[in-house]
Amino acid sequence: MERVDASDSHQEKANLAKRMEEPLAEPVVEPTAAIREWVRTKMSPRRFRHTMGVFETVPALARRHGVDQKPLLVAALLHDCARELPEEELLELAGKWSLPIREEDRLCPLLLHGRVAAEMGKRKLGALDPATVSAVVSHTAGHPGMTRSDKVFFLADTIEPGRDFPGIEELRSAAMGDIDAAMLRAVEFSRAFLVVMGAVIDPDTIRLHEALRARVHGPRPYG
Repeated sequence: MERVDASDSHQEKANLAKRMEEPLAEPVVEPTAAIREWVRTKMSPRRFRHTMGVFETVPALARRHGVDQKPLLVAALLHDCARELPEEELLELAGKWSLPIREEDRLCPLLLHGRVAAEMGKRKLGALDPATVSAVVSHTAGHPGMTRSDKVFFLADTIEPGRDFPGIEELRSAAMGDIDAAMLRAVEFSRAFLVVMGAVIDPDTIRLHEALRARVHGPRPYG
């Protein structure tokens, strides 16, 4: 057995004590940290607070519903980076980047902000996980073909801590239960708000609502 000199032991303790007093090294910057700083320049402080609220809401919902949170965390940061662009610029960028523009989008260019945000993210960051792109594109109006991951993100966007409207606490509880039942509630809240505001309701939202009703309550009887 190798002999341990007492002086060596004392020196090791002295070295350990010295290392503990030294400042910690700078942490490795996560990709999401770099994205966070980029999107901060693209939005108002209020919109950035919402963005971070969605970012903080994603993990618990993703775990509850069994989806990968990583692409949704990136989606949380990117999803509203085009939300505050002027309407003319949304239309201009969508045309320049050959994104689909429907008649509804011309009536209400804000409907384009998810598609434009996804493209901005791709052009800034390179290839994105398909789940990130799908969540960003789907969060604006939804559509009947949404994946489970898309639904988790849609709900996170709806119930993040900064949201405050009648029924929000019930919706937050529902989001931890059946995902389609929670989605149905969320879409109904969204539709009611748009009606009150006199805003354009995306046809995809209408189709999503019908699909969710059928899944949750069964198809409507005819006649």
